[in-house]
Amino acid sequence: MNLIRTAIDRPVAVMAAVILAVLFGLVALNTIPIQLTPDLRRPIIQVSTNWGGAAPAEVEREIINRQEEALKGLEGLKRMVARARDNNGEITLEFEVGQNMDKALLLVANRLDRVNGYPAEADEPTLRTSGADDNSIAWFRLTRVAGNTDPIHTFGDFATDVIKERMERVSGVGRVDVYGGGEREMRIVVDPAKMARYGLTVPQVVDRLRAANASITGGDVEEGKRRYTVRTDNEFKTPEQVRAVLLRSSNGGDSGGGRIGRVTVGDIATVRFDHKDPVARIRTTGVEAIALSVKRETGANVIETMQGLREAVAELQQGVLPRAGLEMKQLYDETIYINSSIDLVIQNIWGNTRISANALDKHISSIRKRLKEVSSRVRVISKYGKGISVMEGGGNTKAMKQNLSKKSSPRFLVVDDNRLH
Repeated sequence: MNLIRTAIDRPVAVMAAVILAVLFGLVALNTIPIQLTPDLRRPIIQVSTNWGGAAPAEVEREIINRQEEALKGLEGLKRMVARARDNNGEITLEFEVGQNMDKALLLVANRLDRVNGYPAEADEPTLRTSGADDNSIAWFRLTRVAGNTDPIHTFGDFATDVIKERMERVSGVGRVDVYGGGEREMRIVVDPAKMARYGLTVPQVVDRLRAANASITGGDVEEGKRRYTVRTDNEFKTPEQVRAVLLRSSNGGDSGGGRIGRVTVGDIATVRFDHKDPVARIRTTGVEAIALSVKRETGANVIETMQGLREAVAELQQGVLPRAGLEMKQLYDETIYINSSIDLVIQNIWGNTRISANALDKHISSIRKRLKEVSSRVRVISKYGKGISVMEGGGNTKAMKQNLSKKSSPRFLVVDDNRLH
């Protein structure tokens, strides 16, 4: 089949095919996500458990070993890697390619529920299907303005509760990680000399604080037709409440013959609000800062997500950041490279279009020129009879005219008008 001949014979079908191709291209342009790299969901699940104040050896012994014992033998598990460090333990589970990750996530959660005996200070394990090595689409830094003398790590809760929460509400943002901040905590600094004087130990103080900082349900009390639920709510909210916790109440004598009555936390320790030491310290251009990393959701359009992030940052810079004495600056933007790539593609399309148009124009101009040359050589002079007399342009014009006068019945005479006078 001659494709060119078919296209010439069916112009309507060709035009319909071109219109459909253009429509499909416009639909794809509006629906296909724009991103730097294709989506690749790695078959990995990360189990992270925090235990404040614990050394790596303790984390491994009390948390990692128990979790590994429960997680081994999972269906489709290819490799399990554990890492213990200060205050945190992490297990990375890598599954076979093609594994149903929703099912694997459910199985891991069920296995972890079987693990008991965690330390009282340890948090519940958290699961994530994306690792820390996922590519970030943007990085931001949070620094202090001139006149703000508070340590930058003390704004960790502000960055988490305000900035992170606002960024994660942007459509297309999967996760925001904060680095360089310290959480606010109530710190109790004991005096060893006073503890020795009153005959107290650290475990005794910890047990008393844990028992006092508890909410306990006391059951129901019925009174007539009414029933009341009794609950003891005794969670610490202020340093004064902690200082008032009773550690010992006894009658006895110390070496001086005095009498010890009630011993509270305030008698042996200093209680104040403070911040945890940051796990990471960030410095940019010699200035201490808090860094924020933004990762997108799978399948999200990076261009639209970044536009939403810019609007969120502009809103923060006009509102809460100046009041807190902070400023935010973007350090990395993945859309810069994406936009430059898109511009390059568009330039190549227009360049190739111009080259094709010029080549086609030259080809058509050549055909038009040849047709013009042929048409300039051919002209109908008159109608005579049935014959047609043709004279080449190089012939004798006088002889041609004589020949015309001798013809009795020619219908047409075709001559070269460049030589006919």
